[in-house]
Amino acid sequence: MEFNLEQLLERLQGCDECQKIEVKESKSSSGASVMETISAFSNEPDLGGGFIILGLRKNSDGSANSRYAIIGVADPDKIQCELASLCRSAFNIQIRPKVNVESVDDKVLVVAFIPEAFCREKPVYIKKYGEEKGTFRRIGSADQRCTAEDLDLLYQLRRQRTYEADIFPDATWEDVALDAVAEYRRLRALIDSNASELALDDKQLLISLAHAVKRGGEVVPTIGGLLLFGTKAALRRTMPIAARIDYILVEGTEWVRNPLERYHSIEYREALITVISRLHGQIMSDLPTRFQLRTGDLQRSDIPSIPRDVIREALANALMHRDYRVDQAIQIIRYANRIEFHNPGYSLKPFDELGQSGSLARNGKIAAVFHDLKFAETKGTGITTMKRLMHEAGLSTPPLVETDRDGNKFNLLLMPHHLLDEGNLRWLSQFRSLKLSESDMRALVLAREVGAITNQDYRQINGIHTLAASNALRHLRDLGLLTMKGGGSETYYQLIPQIIENSEVAVEGQGEGTPYISTSPGEASSYTNPLYKGLDALPKGFPNLSDDLRSKIIHLKNRSSKEEIEDIIIKLCVLAPLQPLQIGKILNRDAQYLRINFLSEMVKTGKLIYQYPDKPAHPQQAYKVPEMMGNASSECVNEDQD
Repeated sequence: MEFNLEQLLERLQGCDECQKIEVKESKSSSGASVMETISAFSNEPDLGGGFIILGLRKNSDGSANSRYAIIGVADPDKIQCELASLCRSAFNIQIRPKVNVESVDDKVLVVAFIPEAFCREKPVYIKKYGEEKGTFRRIGSADQRCTAEDLDLLYQLRRQRTYEADIFPDATWEDVALDAVAEYRRLRALIDSNASELALDDKQLLISLAHAVKRGGEVVPTIGGLLLFGTKAALRRTMPIAARIDYILVEGTEWVRNPLERYHSIEYREALITVISRLHGQIMSDLPTRFQLRTGDLQRSDIPSIPRDVIREALANALMHRDYRVDQAIQIIRYANRIEFHNPGYSLKPFDELGQSGSLARNGKIAAVFHDLKFAETKGTGITTMKRLMHEAGLSTPPLVETDRDGNKFNLLLMPHHLLDEGNLRWLSQFRSLKLSESDMRALVLAREVGAITNQDYRQINGIHTLAASNALRHLRDLGLLTMKGGGSETYYQLIPQIIENSEVAVEGQGEGTPYISTSPGEASSYTNPLYKGLDALPKGFPNLSDDLRSKIIHLKNRSSKEEIEDIIIKLCVLAPLQPLQIGKILNRDAQYLRINFLSEMVKTGKLIYQYPDKPAHPQQAYKVPEMMGNASSECVNEDQD
C-alpha cells in the first residue's frame, strides 16, 4: 500500500483521527492498544486496512488548526522490530505490515500500514486473550471489541456467503407471491422473449435466479427471494422494518420532528418486483413539471423537473444496494426544493470511485435481477447515468451522494433547479463585499437550501479534492458565514443562525444585484456581519463603557486597521474578562476569525492573558488584560470618562 506521509498528516490536522488512521504517542509499539488496532484494521470488512502513526501527540488546547504535535520516537529501529514481532506471533495468523520510517522537522515518525486480512483468515484476534475477548473491529476512529453478532458476520464472510443467500428457518414456498413471479415473467419477456428461464416453472425459475434453494426436498425462497418475490405477510413476519419503504412528503425545506400536519408518509412493504414501478409512478406524480411547446406541435408537453430515468435509477440504487441486515426502513423524502433517498448500507466503492465503471454489489443476486429487467443501468454506472441525464435536462446541480461507513448509510440528494439561480444570487448579494468565489457561493446556497454542507458535498458541487474542500469550508467558517459541527468523518457545516433568520432579507445598502464572482477564493482581512447585535451583545452587568470607547465600536469599519481592533479589545478586556464569542458579537466579527488573527497573537505578545491560564481549552475560557498593563489602560479609560 503506497502512502504519502504529508497527505496523512494533512488529513489528521484537517479532520482528526479517522477510520483509516490511528495515532499513537507511545515510544513502544508493543502495548495492548497497538495490538487492538492491528486486530481492528485486519478485521474490518471492506476497509482495506489502515495506518498506525507512532510519534504524534494530540494537542491539549483543542486547537482545530494544529490538532497534533510531532514529538518523534527515540528508537525507530527497535519499534520496527517490535511491530514485526507482534504481527508475526501475537495473533492467530501472521500479519505482514508495511513499515516506513519518516523524518519530519528533524523528528522521526514510524508509519505502519496494516492490511485487511482475507475473508478466509478472519476473525484475526490477539492469541493471549482468545477469540471472544481478543477480536476487534474498527468502528469510526475507535477500536471496539467484537460482539457475538460481529463474530457471526466475520464467519459468514469467511464462508463467502452473502446475507441475501441465507434462508429464514421458517421460510416456505407459500411465502412467495405468485403475482410477483408473473410480473417478473411479463417484464423479462418485454426485454428478451427468448430468455431461457421463462421456459421453467415458477420454482425452477427462482432456483435459476439463485433466489430459491431445495431444503429437505422442498423448494424455499432465500432472503433475496423473499425481498424480490415475497408476500406482504411473509415480509411483515420476517423483515417487518428492513423490507419497508417510507415515502414522505414534507411541505417545507427542512425536517421537523413533531409536525403532525407538516408531512405525509406512505408505507410500502411488498415484493421489490412490483413495488418499484408503483413507487416510481408515485414519485413522478408528485414532482413539479414545466411545459414545453416545440415548433410545429399543437399541444404542449409536460416535462418533469427531474428526468424519469434519474428517479428510476435512484430508486433502484437504494433498493438493490441497501444493507438488509439493518432494521431500518428506506426513506424517500420529498421536500419543497429537493428529493432525498436514504438507505442503510454505505457504498462498498470508495467515494472517489463512485461513478466509475465496475460494481461492488452488496446484494449481487438482487442486482442481477434489476439489471435483467432494466430497472438499473449497466453495472457500476448508475451515478454516472444520473449525472449525465441531469446535465442533459439542463440541471447544473449534480446528484449529491453522501456515503458514511461509520454510520453505515448512503444518501442521495436530487435538486430540480440551479444553485445560482436568480433568487439565490439576490440572497448572495448581501456578501458582495467578501468577494466570494463562485464555488463558495454554491456552498452557501446548498447549506441554506439543505440545512448543512459536508466536505463530500463541497467536492461534488465544485469538482475539487478533499483537502481543497476542507480549506474552503474552514475559510467560510473563519469569515463567520458557517459554523462547524461534529468531528472527524461526522464534520458538517451550517449557516450561522443570524443568516438563517434573515435569509429572505437583503442587507441594507448592498442592493439586489448580482454579487461579485471571482475565479479564486477571495481574501478578506475581516468580516463585518450587520446581523450581529453589536453593543447589545455586552454581557449583563458589564461595566459601563466610556463615550469614546462606545463611539469607536459603533464606527468600527469593515477594513479597520489591526491596531484599532487591538486597542478596542484591550479597552474592553481591561473592564472585565470576555470570551471570544462575546468579543466577536460586540465587534461584529466572527469569533474564530478574531481568535486566529488577533487573540492568540495578543496572548503570545503579552497584551492579553487567559482567565484560566492552566487550562487553555477550558470551555468558559476568556481573555483579560495583565494587571500592570491593565492599570495603565484603566487610567486611559477613566480619562476618557472624565
